[in-house]
Amino acid sequence: MLLTSFVLFMVFLFLGVPIAFSLGCGSILAILIKGSVSPMLVAQKLFSGVNSFSLMAIPFFMLSGELMEAGGISERLVEIARSFLGHITGGIGMVDIGTSALFAGVSGSAAADTAAVGSMLIPSMLKEGYPAGLAAVIQATAGSLGPIIPPSMTMIIYCSLTGLSIGECFMAGIVPGVIIAVGTALVTYMYAKRLGIKGGKKYTWGERAKAVKDGVFAIIMPVIIIGGIVSGIFTPTESGAIACIYALIVSMFIYKNLKLAQLPAVLLKAASMNGMCLLIVAGASIFSWLVAFEKFPTFVVKTLVGLTDNKYIIMILLVIFLLFVGMFIETLSATIIVAPILMPVAASYGIDSIQFALIMVITLVYAGVTPPVGGVLFITMGIARAKMKDVLPYLVPYLASVCICLLIFIFVPQVALFIPNLLYH
Repeated sequence: MLLTSFVLFMVFLFLGVPIAFSLGCGSILAILIKGSVSPMLVAQKLFSGVNSFSLMAIPFFMLSGELMEAGGISERLVEIARSFLGHITGGIGMVDIGTSALFAGVSGSAAADTAAVGSMLIPSMLKEGYPAGLAAVIQATAGSLGPIIPPSMTMIIYCSLTGLSIGECFMAGIVPGVIIAVGTALVTYMYAKRLGIKGGKKYTWGERAKAVKDGVFAIIMPVIIIGGIVSGIFTPTESGAIACIYALIVSMFIYKNLKLAQLPAVLLKAASMNGMCLLIVAGASIFSWLVAFEKFPTFVVKTLVGLTDNKYIIMILLVIFLLFVGMFIETLSATIIVAPILMPVAASYGIDSIQFALIMVITLVYAGVTPPVGGVLFITMGIARAKMKDVLPYLVPYLASVCICLLIFIFVPQVALFIPNLLYH
């Protein structure tokens, strides 16, 4: 039944059916063909897949991100990044990476981060002499920090499936997110040196202080979200609601960039993105049940035990598997499909659950930057007007830097676990 479901899923994808319906319809047809499971189960799993208090955080964070983008928050984050990073060799490329890291603390979504920051800074990179393919890759790599640095939509879904603490998983992403950003900056620096792209003017400390003062309300938002979750004042879901209220007040009454007439369009955009996301969750929940029903995780464990009992080699093999999956299946869908399979495998080898959650999310996010799916990459290619042949030569070094970071997180687990252990244990 599981094999039938997967084959039908791939056929539907090949025919151009949206991924949410490909997952759902493939699994439903497999159940009907087999006939050993009641079709009533389908409706139950569709509902239970999205009937989660944790998942309620997703629409709130999506709306808060849209409100802050429409309210001029993005421009202020760019100015803060420019004041501290703009003078470094590579100039605007460094600003792009810094802004994406800051915006990741607001949006929680790679697509939202990429679209918001890329639309402002990719044209600037092109003017400064960056090739279109390089500009697209820099933004795709930096924008993918969205699901790693908290808050994270992907982590919320992962935790809703596995029962892990959202707060601990959020905290685990902070240091690794910064390390990946630094790795991306180093590759950008080398390309800038080779291309002769210099930095801009160096801001005085007074100008930097002014930039921070102007953008202080943008910087406070992630502090409120993370601080509230860690201190236990509110849950991640409640923090999303608070973020929406905060973003609305700041955008409409402090920065005054968001007008009342714009609000319906912002709400509609957030609702459409949320609908798409939760449709994927619902469709994939049936497939996830089939995976558990067919005892596929047990089969995977037995197969791997026959290869090695070294947990580090197992983690590297799992990363390779996740890279393959993430190249062909969109990140949220891949997370829902593989999390129930691989988490028991990791646990059976004594791998820390929080560490593995982080490694899985990072791997799937950056696998999603590659063709043929490459949703984030296609967004940046569209903005930069770049073709695939322009992008591929630059993509390999950036992904190589991410893979090096992944090896650090595998062999030095405290990089990811230091903050969660400090705050929760």
